[in-house]
Amino acid sequence: MDGSRIALIVANDEYDDPGLRRLVAPAQDAVALATALADPSVGDFDVRVLRNESAQEIRLAVEDFFADRVPEDLLMLHFSCHGLKNAAGELFLAVADTKPTRLASTAVAADFVNRQMADSRAQRIALFLDCCYGGAFPRGMVVRAAGEAQVRDAFAGQADVGGGRGRVIVTASSAMEYAFEGGQLATDSAPAPSVFTGAVVDGLTTGEADRDGDGWVGLTELVGYVTDRVHRVTPNQNPQMWTFGAQGELLIARSRVRRITPAALAPELLEALESPLPAARFGVVDYLRERLAGTDLSQAYAAWQALLPMMNDDSRRVAEAATAAVQTGVARVTPAVLDLSATGTAEVRLAGTPIALTAVASSTVSWLTVEQDGPVIRVRADSAGAGKAAVVLTGPTGDQTIPVRMTVPDTESEPPAAPPEPRPEPEPSPQPEPPRKQEASSVDEPATVAPRAEPGTVPWWVVVVLVLGSAFLMLVNWPGAADSRKLWYDPDPTGWYIYRSWADPEILAATAALLAAALARTAGPVALGVVAGGLLSMLEDAIRILGGGISADETSAWTVTAVLTAALLVVVFLSIRPRTWPMGPVPPPSAGLVIAGGILLVVGPTIQGANGYSLLTVTPLFLLGALVAAALAWSAIASPSRTWLSAAAVTLAVLGAIGAAPTWTQGHSVPVFLIYLFGNLLIGAGVLSRGRRLPSRP
Repeated sequence: MDGSRIALIVANDEYDDPGLRRLVAPAQDAVALATALADPSVGDFDVRVLRNESAQEIRLAVEDFFADRVPEDLLMLHFSCHGLKNAAGELFLAVADTKPTRLASTAVAADFVNRQMADSRAQRIALFLDCCYGGAFPRGMVVRAAGEAQVRDAFAGQADVGGGRGRVIVTASSAMEYAFEGGQLATDSAPAPSVFTGAVVDGLTTGEADRDGDGWVGLTELVGYVTDRVHRVTPNQNPQMWTFGAQGELLIARSRVRRITPAALAPELLEALESPLPAARFGVVDYLRERLAGTDLSQAYAAWQALLPMMNDDSRRVAEAATAAVQTGVARVTPAVLDLSATGTAEVRLAGTPIALTAVASSTVSWLTVEQDGPVIRVRADSAGAGKAAVVLTGPTGDQTIPVRMTVPDTESEPPAAPPEPRPEPEPSPQPEPPRKQEASSVDEPATVAPRAEPGTVPWWVVVVLVLGSAFLMLVNWPGAADSRKLWYDPDPTGWYIYRSWADPEILAATAALLAAALARTAGPVALGVVAGGLLSMLEDAIRILGGGISADETSAWTVTAVLTAALLVVVFLSIRPRTWPMGPVPPPSAGLVIAGGILLVVGPTIQGANGYSLLTVTPLFLLGALVAAALAWSAIASPSRTWLSAAAVTLAVLGAIGAAPTWTQGHSVPVFLIYLFGNLLIGAGVLSRGRRLPSRP
């Protein structure tokens, strides 16, 4: 932007006249606003502050402020004080020596400010009035103008200024009516700390007022932001803005944080993100890495958000690739730690992808000045500063902290020289964090969920425990000689029984768990899923047989099986560390298959054989298998990227189909066998149908 940027802040919180209450906010307002406007990375204004000066000093400063300007200058004048009106309803700004009974000579008339603005050659002027427009008059004074002190009327002459000049007047609230109490401002009119100027400062320093995300805070954007903030605190206070001849937006400050709207991802890419196939998800990571490194910031931001949850993928290969890709969205900082003890100045350089370079630097202490010119950050410490500080980099892909160290010797008292403090080791750069959930704004930035801990290689102790436990389960459920052990036996009323064999699901489940546990170091989540499916099948049978009282002389074996499988399942879950148990959303086709399979598994135990008995006659716990299988499959299709869930659901379905074989082979009921077979097949098909392969180029 061309021209100078000049600001004058007039703050008055103490008054000689006892009829004017002391204000709380102006002193803090003046410091905070001056700091924000003067910051080169925010307003870059040349700022002058007048605090508790006389009316004459302020009038002279205001006239000097508007005089000798060029058309390209941007002028900003801010008043924080009492606002009074005379009997004619004319507006005056009260200062330190103002007498409410002599406003014309002891206060700053709005008409005076109006004339100075009109006479200035500057074409861009913004006036901020953080004032209440109450009157403080002696007891018994007749108020002839009971209406409001109208700011628009006071500055109406600005509309007649020619030459394309723009004048904008912003007030903290609409006019307030008089309040009297023995020559004092009424108690209920006592001013509180200004939420208006505080909101102005917050909007400038945080960049949240930059609602269109163009990197600049325009005056209209700022007033809209301030109005929203003020209404949250005091709903009855309504900031006002009037424009006179203004054309275009007045750019007040740079935005500290670049607001980027993420682009929408292609539907094919979204489907591939949920694929149960690790190879497909790995292809997604490669594609997103390219977008993250591109110059289109909207696409880069969308890619970064999509990569975050993939850092916790069940596939170690996918998780490691996603973690490496996410790191490219964070700026590389050189040096990692700043030491200003020698010269008081230092320079930091940023490197990385275009979205990483949008990070904006700021200081955590007042004595540290930070100036940023693109990827170059210049840091300067005041002589009065000492101790620990930091430069904070804030960007769309997370924050980083650069530690700053500075020690200044006390030359006045000249104490004995103390040994220097050991220089701290460089602090590691923080890992990128998911964006915080923000309040709804004009920028649609989806909230992200904090990722789970990154999966790694299955620990050796887990492998050893699962292998030994599965081997012991094989030993406990060893079939032995033919017809030597009963799997279960119901002597009354059905008389049904099934002998243990090398094809029963218990020995098959224990064998599958043993083999999968041995491969857990290389197969990772898939192997753990097979182990979980086998153990869950055995635990389900143990509960059914022990709870139904059909264990015959195998009660001890089934008790050991129940306790050991439960313990091993705890070990599996501790290794996987699932933080949530997903139950939705699910795609309708897969959900339909799982529901249909679950219904068949519920119907199967109700079918009566030739002797008039059904499996429910033996024990209602035969319905447990249908509930467990359907619930596990539903969770698998709700989160297909968790391959261990899919592997566990399919393993349980296969073992369920095999376990139904005796209903046919030992002469019970072929319909029951077919229903169990097709029910488990439908559930397995529902789980396997959830994923699709990634197109060659999404």
